[in-house]
Amino acid sequence: MGGLRTEIGFQGVSQRLEELSTAVAVTYRPSRWSFQAALGAVLGGSLDGGLGNYRLSPGILASLSVGYTVLDGRGPSPFLALTFTAGVASMGTSNQADPGDQPGLTALDFRLAAVLGKRFFGFWLPYLGAAVFGGPVYFAPGGQSLVGSDEHHFRLSLGSSFSLPAHLEAFVEVGFLGEQNLVGGLGYAF
Repeated sequence: MGGLRTEIGFQGVSQRLEELSTAVAVTYRPSRWSFQAALGAVLGGSLDGGLGNYRLSPGILASLSVGYTVLDGRGPSPFLALTFTAGVASMGTSNQADPGDQPGLTALDFRLAAVLGKRFFGFWLPYLGAAVFGGPVYFAPGGQSLVGSDEHHFRLSLGSSFSLPAHLEAFVEVGFLGEQNLVGGLGYAF
């Protein structure tokens, strides 16, 4: 479960996106490499600004990730992992001032991320994360086809991961600079 806040620019006009979503992810780690597929739903939110104030309808999101653990954080070394993710989110919207204006909103996201932390007690991993990203956002308010992009293209975050019995992992992360997010969940790795 997570929340996201960012600004998207459409031809010089800024819109603030706030989104609530949930997803299920499956991770496979055969070695230092990891592979993840996620499928989820956008539960709601808003897209407000110079183009109008829109409410988000429920939609779909999906992503594929490939990661590599450079350092595992055991012993005196830190934990360092790199990830590449490709994702898509698509949902309907409705204009608060004009109920007939209900354009779709679709965003593609290509993201490189790094996580640097330290493993303690064999199960707790507090970390600092950094990501750079980009991708087009398609939106058609009032019938005009617009292509936009996130105005930040980066995120700095703090988080913690907890390795639990039975291959379960719990995590929480807060993005505080650039794209902002609050994400928490439970994962299963096999």
